[in-house]
Amino acid sequence: MTAMVEHRTDHRERERRRHAGLGHLDSLELLDVLMGLPPQVAVPLASIRRNDLNVLRRAPGGVVRFTGSSVTRLAVPVVTPVLAVVYAEQWRAGLERASEFAAYCPRMFVVRELPADTDGLLAEASWYGVGVAVGHGDAPTMVLEPEPLDDWQPTPAWWLFCERVHRHSSAG
Repeated sequence: MTAMVEHRTDHRERERRRHAGLGHLDSLELLDVLMGLPPQVAVPLASIRRNDLNVLRRAPGGVVRFTGSSVTRLAVPVVTPVLAVVYAEQWRAGLERASEFAAYCPRMFVVRELPADTDGLLAEASWYGVGVAVGHGDAPTMVLEPEPLDDWQPTPAWWLFCERVHRHSSAG
């Protein structure tokens, strides 16, 4: 079973990181602290908890900028996932694997053909908000559109997922 994540790239952030020699951020603890800071806004050091300051001081160069009295978050996610697509041989496996992306972005799966109980299975996929396409190759036929994540809010785990997508997309 394979999966791909379609995403938008923040080219400015990608270039900023490249020039700073900053790769991928893989510390959930750091991302959690960063999410508590607004990007590109100087935050007084006195307003940040001691433990969080320690985490920020250990951050790689290019993540934050310190002055004598403030810290500014420079890093933002390089990519924003917009759709996870799972390619599966079997319906159930596709639905389960696509559901793993529920906290990060809309998701769907592609199977070669529809099984016998199409109505019931499409109703289940719809219940979970998972889109379905049928076929093989680059142009499968959409049978059920994936639901958008209207009430979604970014989390540190989401940012970590973004970093992993960025790592995989820049490796190829």
